[in-house]
Parts: sequence; structure tokens; C-alpha cells
Amino acid sequence: MAAAQVASHPVSTAADGGNKKEYESLCEKLKEMSTLGGISGLLGWDEMVMMPEGAAACRAAQKSVMAGIMYDKQTDPELGQLLDELSSNGSVGFDPFQQAVIREAQRDWVRTTKIPKRIAKRRAELESEGYQAWTTARGESNFAKFAPVLEEWVSLIKETSALIDPSRSPYDVALEEFEKGMTSARIDEIFTQVKEGLVPLLKQIREKGTPPDTSVLQGTFDTKSQADLCNSIAKELGFDLDKGRLDVSVHPFTGGSHPTDVRMTTRFKDNDLTEGLTGAIHETGHALYEQGRNLDYDGLPVNQALSMGVHESQSLLWERMVALSLPFSKYLAPKLAGAFPQLPDLQAEQLYGALNAVKKESMIRVEADEVTYPLHIILRYELEKELLEGTVSVPDLPRIWNERMTSYLGCTPKDDAQGVLQDVHWSAGLFGYFPTYSLGAMYAAQIYKAAQKDVPSLEADIAAGQFSGLKSWLNERIHKSGSLHPSGDDLMRAATGSPLDPSVFLHYLTEKYTALYQL
Repeated sequence: MAAAQVASHPVSTAADGGNKKEYESLCEKLKEMSTLGGISGLLGWDEMVMMPEGAAACRAAQKSVMAGIMYDKQTDPELGQLLDELSSNGSVGFDPFQQAVIREAQRDWVRTTKIPKRIAKRRAELESEGYQAWTTARGESNFAKFAPVLEEWVSLIKETSALIDPSRSPYDVALEEFEKGMTSARIDEIFTQVKEGLVPLLKQIREKGTPPDTSVLQGTFDTKSQADLCNSIAKELGFDLDKGRLDVSVHPFTGGSHPTDVRMTTRFKDNDLTEGLTGAIHETGHALYEQGRNLDYDGLPVNQALSMGVHESQSLLWERMVALSLPFSKYLAPKLAGAFPQLPDLQAEQLYGALNAVKKESMIRVEADEVTYPLHIILRYELEKELLEGTVSVPDLPRIWNERMTSYLGCTPKDDAQGVLQDVHWSAGLFGYFPTYSLGAMYAAQIYKAAQKDVPSLEADIAAGQFSGLKSWLNERIHKSGSLHPSGDDLMRAATGSPLDPSVFLHYLTEKYTALYQL
């Protein structure tokens, strides 16, 4: 089936002569790797959702063998030779999508082949060691037990970055793994503006605002009723069950093997209606991006998501711009009233206020509201960049973390578990990942504003439960573009008319919460 799938997808033939033959050979190799990646995706999904506990050792062996096969394919000298020949000929004879295929394949080739096996092996080992050390340190609230692993990660990432591109800063090279075309200088520019706007807004909300009543969302809510409701909402948003699945897992995620096989999972708690609802809509946003990818370039790098930030923009657009809006509350309120007997007289305005309350103390990132969340990300970005630059040392991290939490968010962690150890990312060496969360929120605000301009009936459609107009707009402007554009700024120019503009995000939050908190 895999071989037939690879062979059945057409290859564009705009290139001529030898270039055409080389390009077709490149596409054949890339599609085979994509198919193998899909198999790996299914192994991972099954491990998280369906696999019996006793199969853990067997699955580890399967994943190890698959990783070895993938590595051999990714570092095949013939692949490198094809890329050298195609890259040396420039863009002559290739359309923009084909140029992007070559560019993205070349980028992946460099990042893979520049890393010797000893480093690749050590990184894999350190992921496991790091997770165990982090778990122990967090459980005991003792950063000193995690510090040695973090020291090694910092050293290893510096070494890896220097091998990939010694002309750039270690952080910029690490960042590119998650957010192509982005630099720390550009993030500094964006995040400085956001921080300068959010810190005083948060202070105003807490000191002068009138908080909305959240009591309506407090209580016990049957989890089966939650799941049934969220499944129906996902379908109404546009999730195609003929090309995907909805399941439950401990940690919600979206995976699968292909745009026609997208696996989405959620989770529900009987004492928290909001988490299950917003989580399901968030994952639906990711799933709609995957199902909306351009099958004309199936299996090729240009058809992959542009970046983690852009992928996050799609989940956050549906979760925040749509699901946390007043029009959506008008759609949702009667559904909640029908699903839960304790909410017979739920009003849209009441639901809207309760869903958008800003926490009095925002200590934990994963529990943060949309106003405080970016400040959590900015803090983490600053510290991980400073670690790689050498301006902050690992032993000083807890103290500086606490100082900036107090300065940015107005609260001070009581211990390491609540502070510097609350996130798992650094234990796996994921430096450069954190910024994508808030870049995604900013992309989302700007994309949604452009959609509002192009679809004047958008808010009325949402209130009426009509989401196809927005979904179609996103399919055309974002999803089908894949990795055609080299960076998020380039995608924003194409989709919205300007590069990422943090003032759009700040205006959205200021306008919304000024009204909501009667400032």
C-alpha cells in the first residue's frame, strides 16, 4: 500500500531536461520518507491511545528500527547528490512550489547530515535521562537534581548549532528547528513590544477591573456528555470523520499519518468543563490544518506545515478568536444548556464572561489565560536564549525565574516545582520551542482580522453555527500554502498583507478585556 501510495501522486513536470529527471528522482525519495514518517506517526498514536501496557518493550524496538530506517533514508548520499545538483542550477525551470520542495529538502538534509552519530545518539540518551531527572527534581522540588542534565543540554545544543551553521548564534540555529525563518533579533523586537503592552494591561485588569462571574462554570459535569458535545462541535467546525478519528488520551494531541488519516485526541474532567471544551476545539484547529493540506504536493516538504508557530496559530484561532468570542457563546450556550441539566437558563453574555476571566494569580503556564500566557512564554524565551548565550548560568536559573515571574506576572513561585521546574521542555533539549506558542497567538489574531475583512458575515455566521466560510478561507490562505513561504512573516504578507504585527494582537487583547473588565 505504501509503495502504491508513493507512486500514485503526480509529480509536477515544469522543469525540463536533466533537471526534470533529477527533480522526479528527488520527489520519489522524499515521498518514500514521508510514507515512512506516516507509519512512525501511527506507531506513536497507537502507543498513546490504544496500545496495551505489556507491549511497551515491543513498541520501543519497533520505533528504534523505524528511526534507523528513516535516518538511513534521510542521509542517503544519493539524496544529497540530487539536492546539490538541483540547488546548483538555481530556480531555472522550477515553479514556486517546486523551488520550495528543493529548499526545504536541502534544509532538512543539512540539519540531519551535519550531526555525527555520536551526538545524535547522545541526544536520544539525554532525552530519556533528562525526563527522569526532571521528574525526580520536580517531585522533590529540587532544581539541583535537574541542573547537571540541563548543563549538558546547553553544551550539546551549542555544539550541535555550531556544526549546523557556525555563522549564526546557537539560539537562532536551535530556533529554526521549530520556527523556520525566524531569528532571536526578530523575536526580541516582537516580544519587547508585547511585554510593554501586556504588563500595564494586566495591572489595570487586576487593580481596576470588574471581574466577570465565573460561578456558572463551577460544578460537576458528566464527562460522557462533555465528550459527546465536543465531538459534535468538532464535526460542526469541519473535522472530517471520513479522514480522521476522535479519541481520548491522557495528554491531548493531534497526530496520524496523512491528511486523509488525522488522529485527534482530547481529555475531560468532571470538575472542569472549560478545559475539555477549549482543549477539544484547540485540537480541532490543528486537525483542520492537517486535513486542509495540499494533496497536489502530497508527500513533499512543501506540503508540510510551515512551522510550529503557524500550526499553533490554527489551533489558537479556533480556540481563542472563535470559541472565546461572544458570537460563539451565542452558539454554545443553548448547546451547554441542553447537555447539562444544571445550566437550564445559561445566557451567552454570562458564558462569555466566565470563559474569559483573567486569573488572579497566573503561576502555571498551562493553566494561564490568554492575557497572562504570553508573559509566561516571554520569560522562558529570555532565559533559554540567555543560557545559550552564556549570560545566565544554570545554577542562577531558579532565582532569575522567580524575579521575572514577580516582575512580569505579579506572583512569586513558592518552590522550584511551581517555578523553574514546571515545564518538561528543557529536559528534552527543546530550546526554541517555547516562543512558537505566543507567535502562534499573534499569527492567529492577525489571520482572523484578515478573515473578518474578507468575510463580512463572519461573526453572524459563528453565532449561527456556520463555520464553513472561515474554514474555506483558512484552507485557501493558510493550509494549502504549507511551506511554500520561507518564514511566518512571508506567509503573513501573503495571507494578510503585512508581516507579523504584534500591535494587532495587543489591540485585540486591549479592546476585548477593556470592555469585559469595564476598565
